[in-house]
Order: sequence, then structure tokens, then C-alpha cells
Amino acid sequence: MKSAQIQKLRIFLDRLESDYQHIEFLSSDPLEFVHRYSNPWDQEAVALLSSVLAYGNVKQIRKSIDEALKRMAQISDSPKDFIRRLSEARFEKKATQVFEGYVYRFHSGEDILQLFQLIRQSWSQYGSLGDHFLSLLQPEDPHIESALIGLIAEWRDWTRPSVSKYFFHLLPSPQDGSCCKRGCLFLRWMGRKDQLDLGLWSGPSPYLKSKNRLRPNQLIMPLDTHTGRISQYMGFTSRKSLNWKAALEVTETLKKIDPVDPTRYDFALARLGILNICQRSYRKEICHQCQLQPGCQFAQKSSPGLLPSILFSH
Repeated sequence: MKSAQIQKLRIFLDRLESDYQHIEFLSSDPLEFVHRYSNPWDQEAVALLSSVLAYGNVKQIRKSIDEALKRMAQISDSPKDFIRRLSEARFEKKATQVFEGYVYRFHSGEDILQLFQLIRQSWSQYGSLGDHFLSLLQPEDPHIESALIGLIAEWRDWTRPSVSKYFFHLLPSPQDGSCCKRGCLFLRWMGRKDQLDLGLWSGPSPYLKSKNRLRPNQLIMPLDTHTGRISQYMGFTSRKSLNWKAALEVTETLKKIDPVDPTRYDFALARLGILNICQRSYRKEICHQCQLQPGCQFAQKSSPGLLPSILFSH
């Protein structure tokens, strides 16, 4: 990619970020629930819950997260209190009763409680989820792949044999070839700091024991149907399948624009799809107002001659 192309693309993306990287759009994102809490253990627990449930319809995602938090609040003062007390047999029995009948798509309350048990075990052994992940991340690692593989592998080893066959859908690994959108999303929230992302693991924090930190330039772009499709339209990846290799390819393209913080545009790009601004067909009244229109290959192909052709080579 030539420097002129990089500069043009940065201008388009900066415009998009300026329009959508705002607190007012949190209501369209599961990150909203994390902002309800100030305690870091509450935040990282709610962040993991919110991210693993972030698949499907936005309205249903929000409903499922909100319902889980309300059920927890029935017998505890906070998410961290609920999770820590799962080590008590009597409280675990109450928790099982509280989550009876909870269903989100093909996941049950038992799956959510198993997730909470993994969080509790990470806290017990490492002190926090942050310390657990950072124990697996090396400062020289170019990105989070090996640490994410290690974390998921340990959690899978800790999982009870009676876990449902659908549970591991909540915790995919890069080794499976998955783009691991939800894991990358969780790590984006933890690894970069601005008015939206918390950056709990990216800087000095009294709640972390580890001296290691997660750098924003180690993050991988969370690819879902929205950001994946838009990344294909923009030429960030040439891959048709939105797998782990595609996520790496998109991230490498974005590193040419911002080597320090390549996932900074994720929230804004996702709004185009979540808010139904970027649709699956060329709409002149919509596309001609889009900040990414000058660099969008989809728009160029759909309306040839109207847009400058800015094709990005890897």
C-alpha cells in the first residue's frame, strides 16, 4: 500500500471515528453493560459475559446480558460477589436455582454458571482475569494469538466433564480456525483505553499483580458479520471466509494506518452495520453519504465511474 493510499484511508476512517466513537452509541453495543460498574473485578467479569454472548441480534444480545445480570443481583450485591461465592456449596445451589430457565439461543443457565466458575478459578489462582491472561502473554509477542490459545486451553481443561455440548461455542480458539470475534472484542475492551474501551490491562493498575501489560498494537481486529463485510468492501482482506487468517490480515492492513493502535476503528466500523447504515446492496442515497465511500470497492463496483478507485494491495 502506497503512502498516499494510507493517508487517504486514514482520512476516511478518522471521519468515521469522529462520527461514531461516542458514548451515545454505547446503547447499541454490549460494552454498555461494562460501564455500569466501577470495580475492576466487576468490569472484567461483566466484560467477559457480555462479549461471549455477543452473537446474534443486537436486541436479543442486550436482553440476554441484562437478564443474566438481574438474576445475579437477586442473591448478591455485585457480579464479583456472585462469582466468588460460587465456591460455597450452599450459594452454588442458590445460583443454580436463580439461573434455572435461563436460555439464550442454544445456551442455558448451566453454561453461564460454568463460565462464572472459570472466572472464579482464574481469580483464585491468578488474582484476576487480567493476571491470568498476562501470565500467558510475552512482551515480544506480535499479537495476542498464543496467549488467547493458552487461556482457552486452560479453561477447557478446567471445565467440568458434565458441561453441555454447546458450552465451548462460548470460548472458541484461534487453533480452531475461528476468527474469535468475541475473544478479540473482550481483549479490545481490556487492552486499549479511551472514552469507550476500559484499558484495564493496558496500563498501571493496583488490581493487577503482573508487571506485564497488554499493548494496543498486540490486539487483533474483532471480525463479525458487520466489520468483516465492510473490511471486504474496503479491501482490508481478500479472503472470503471470515476466519482467524482474515482477522490477522485485516489487522495488518490497519497497522499500516495506525501501527500503535490498529483496532481503534472497530467500534465505528461496527456501527455502520449494527445501525444498518451499510447495507448488503448499493443504495445511492446511503452510500453517497458514507465516510468510507471513496475507498469502498463494493460501491465502486456497484456504481462504476462515480467514485475514485482506491484499491489496496497487501
